[in-house]
Amino acid sequence: AYYTASLCTASEIHDFFLLPIGRAFALVQPANERQPLRIEPIKPTEEKVEVIKVYLEARKQEQARHQQSLRMLSEEVSQIQEVRYCLKSLREQMAAKNNHRTEHKVRASINISRVNGAPSSTAHDSEDKQEPVDEQERAKMREVSKRLYAQLQDAEKRHQEEKEKLQAEAGQYKRQLSEQSERLKDAQLNAERQDERIEELQRLMGGMEQESSTLKEELMTRQAELLQLREMKEEGQAEKERLEQLERENAILKEKIHHLDDMLKSQQRKLRQMIEQLQNSRMMIQERDRIIKELEEKVAFLEAENREMRDQMDYYAGGHRSNSYLSDHNAQIVYSKPLKPSGPSSKSLPFIKVIEIKS
Repeated sequence: AYYTASLCTASEIHDFFLLPIGRAFALVQPANERQPLRIEPIKPTEEKVEVIKVYLEARKQEQARHQQSLRMLSEEVSQIQEVRYCLKSLREQMAAKNNHRTEHKVRASINISRVNGAPSSTAHDSEDKQEPVDEQERAKMREVSKRLYAQLQDAEKRHQEEKEKLQAEAGQYKRQLSEQSERLKDAQLNAERQDERIEELQRLMGGMEQESSTLKEELMTRQAELLQLREMKEEGQAEKERLEQLERENAILKEKIHHLDDMLKSQQRKLRQMIEQLQNSRMMIQERDRIIKELEEKVAFLEAENREMRDQMDYYAGGHRSNSYLSDHNAQIVYSKPLKPSGPSSKSLPFIKVIEIKS
């Protein structure tokens, strides 16, 4: 924001100090203008529903606290900028008054010397009366300036504390991001191993199914042969022995087929369990991807806030040094202009003024 108000008087500055001044903070884009995160719907198991609900509630509370802090800090930044503008206006007013009084005294002394050839007693009396008034005004101005400077230093101190707090929070988010990345890598490796195991089981089940079909065909062949032998049972003892042998082989084949069926069912159950585990792992990977994206956005947001805060601190420090220079050396401001973005942009810029001074 750029301030174009008129010069502040001492009474207006005194009334302004009745307002609370808080911390200085970077101006950031409000949350209602940022695009919300697009979270793909995930079908979690019943055990994970409560965990996700608790996480979302905690995140909403954290966002509400963060938005409230941003609103308070934005108001405090605007108040500090108003204080700096009033200080500059006050010093310009004091410099203008001093120049005006000096010119008035010089002109009065020149006129008196031209008329009488020497300074009169009335001029000395008026100057003596004016000097205490000027001294009182200068004392009031110095007191107001000291108070403004003390409050500015206090605001900068709180600003620095808030900056350190945000940096610590950003470091914590970075550590969480690295931990989540490691867990995501482990989950991906486990998913790959499970995929390989599933492929191996599928190959094994294919071989077992092929063997089972072969044994069933052989069983059907032996049963047909057994029926033929039963019809020819009366022909001789040799056929009877062959019949008994075929019956034994038939029983053995039935037992093998039953065993293979049991193994096939067991492998199918294992395969279904592994597929369910793989699906759960993939859902967990998607959830961790979403958490990692949120952490990355938080880290980027905090880094942007830190950059904005550094710009604000540089601006405050530079502005205070320039104002001190003006007050100490009685410099005259010949040109001032607020900086504006050269192209169309929706991003808010810090409050910066370029001031040319002439000593």
